[in-house]
Amino acid sequence: MTKINILAGITCMLMVTGCANRAPLQPDRAVFNVDGSYQRKFYSQSIETTFDRTVAVFREANYKLDIVDRATGQISGRRGKTGDKGANNDTDLRFSALILPERGGSQVALRIVQIANQGVPLISQSKTEVVLNQPELYAYIFRRIESLSGAGAASAVDAQADLAPTTEPTPEQ
Repeated sequence: MTKINILAGITCMLMVTGCANRAPLQPDRAVFNVDGSYQRKFYSQSIETTFDRTVAVFREANYKLDIVDRATGQISGRRGKTGDKGANNDTDLRFSALILPERGGSQVALRIVQIANQGVPLISQSKTEVVLNQPELYAYIFRRIESLSGAGAASAVDAQADLAPTTEPTPEQ
């Protein structure tokens, strides 16, 4: 009986250690390969202003941001169920944006992906991703980035710890 217990113990240890994943957890930054699925908009404002306004627009729209990297200009996030309360909607939205310098101004390359659950839950459920590429869908976001007032952008940015302040703090006397 002790041989069976030892064998069972070794089997359990192998199963537990075999499932362990020692790779570091990192968001997939391969989504930032700018291709034809990205919609683009040029702005005459600085790249820093465009970055801050883009972050503020998506935070105001209740997206949970996964990547906010000012050094590379990468921003990505997701938003859960998009329907009203009580709606039977299993659709999520993900976005990835890349803020680039462009001709004395800046450029936003943006892609929105709709993710829908399909199949029978717990049996044969899968996720389907559809890149939303209708320019009309992006027009509102681009207009919001451009027209976000300086005061509104500053208050939204000041509330976020991961963004650098836009002005130097003054010493209090």
